Amino acid sequence: MTTLFLLGLALGFDSFRVSLGLGGLRLSRARRRLIALSFGVCDGVAPLAGLLLGQSLVTTAGRWTEYIAPFALGGYGLYVIYVACRRGESEQEAEGAWVVLGLPLALSLDNFAAGVGLGLLQYPALLSAAIIGAASGLMSLAGLHLGEALARR
Repeated sequence: MTTLFLLGLALGFDSFRVSLGLGGLRLSRARRRLIALSFGVCDGVAPLAGLLLGQSLVTTAGRWTEYIAPFALGGYGLYVIYVACRRGESEQEAEGAWVVLGLPLALSLDNFAAGVGLGLLQYPALLSAAIIGAASGLMSLAGLHLGEALARR
């Protein structure tokens, strides 16, 4: 059980880092909660998908994710910088689905691979997904609040 909590924290650090930057956009409370929920759900479902799709798909797709993931994260990073530079319209742009769903999906690739590993080690699938998703969502929420506090200063 301790291993699952530590894995959840480790996999949630990317959600925290990205949310720290998003917190500077001064999003509404509802938008922050939706983003944190999105991170939690995406990072919780990804290990389940990894467990279900199995090792053969990861072996086949593993070559592609090595190249696709950095471009996807880089593209979303540029999008967030673009939104932050457009001060007057930042809240409107941050309302879009790309920030709410795109970032969490792009950051869930490592959770997918972790799900395959958890399956090989015979960890319980639903419990693992719940712990990892909750850790990611909470770390995202913490990053959003800390980012907002830093932006105020």
